Amino acid sequence: MDEADVSIKAYGKLRDSIPSIGFLSQKKRVIAFLKVTKLAQQMIDEQKISEDNALYLLSTLARKCAPFHKAVMMAALHLANINRKQIQPVGFKYANNMRCNMQMLPIDDDI
Repeated sequence: MDEADVSIKAYGKLRDSIPSIGFLSQKKRVIAFLKVTKLAQQMIDEQKISEDNALYLLSTLARKCAPFHKAVMMAALHLANINRKQIQPVGFKYANNMRCNMQMLPIDDDI
């Protein structure tokens, strides 16, 4: 399998792992973000994909999947309130970059 095939397969797994985000539910949206980023971090840890590839896949997923986009925005807005032990490094990095894109101050990465 080449890198493109691995990326397509990883994208499918991430997309299929998105749970319901409910109707205007902050808790469900943050949980959905945490679940997807946990899976992405597992793929990184197992060396199936690189961190850069995971960030790219999360970005693509946010553009193509409205529920995940809503989950990302909610996580980015409330990143300071999320327990740092629950959020994976790749999820923190992605949400923090999203905060910067929204012209918000980044959150320190101290645990």
